Amino acid sequence: MSMTSDPYGALGEYLTSSEATALATLLESGQHVVHAVRSIGASRRAEVARLLREAQLGHADVEKSVAVLRAVAGAKSVLRDLTPVWTMPGNEAKVGHLTSEFHRLVGAARQSVTCATYNFESTSHMWQALECAAERPSVVVTVYIDSTKADANKVKAQLPRATVLQSTKLPDGRRVVSHAKFIVIDHEIVLVTSANFSYSAENRNVEFGLLIRDSTLAESVETTMASKRGSLYELM
Repeated sequence: MSMTSDPYGALGEYLTSSEATALATLLESGQHVVHAVRSIGASRRAEVARLLREAQLGHADVEKSVAVLRAVAGAKSVLRDLTPVWTMPGNEAKVGHLTSEFHRLVGAARQSVTCATYNFESTSHMWQALECAAERPSVVVTVYIDSTKADANKVKAQLPRATVLQSTKLPDGRRVVSHAKFIVIDHEIVLVTSANFSYSAENRNVEFGLLIRDSTLAESVETTMASKRGSLYELM
């Protein structure tokens, strides 16, 4: 394999903030780079090791390596990209990403896709996008849906490899309404949107959202939702 022309750039583009932080912490504590790389997920470990070698980072020069990795983590933790995401009928949406274009980003996920929707119809392109993502061994797909508006059994049948959770009942017997609509990709990219997963929301309605690259926000959203399993959501 040929050398990367910009090894720092390639490493910074590939690593997530959490991965860079973990590597920096382990190297700073005296760990050999071989052991530090074990903190990376198995599907990404070999590529990270290769990029570290090309950037000449590791235990041989801990101070430099930690500085570079901390810089990567810091850059990816700062809000650095905020893009409007529109759906409008016809060709009216001229600014920002069309909601339907977000399926391409889901298809490019390398680690994870976590999403929530009020309504999930089979006419949505997200149906196929999430199915393809879930079929890849390296990608963990988690879907939160409203139990009264979306058919949880149908969603789980379509996405057997995904973790599907539906809103549960409160102690007084009322169903929790899960109206949150978002997608988080690779613990870094966040789409907060008014759009449901449906053909109308992706093609006909006027819908608006924001596409944000912020690993701290992404981690907060995923952690918050995961903490509500058992209280507000139940596993299918």
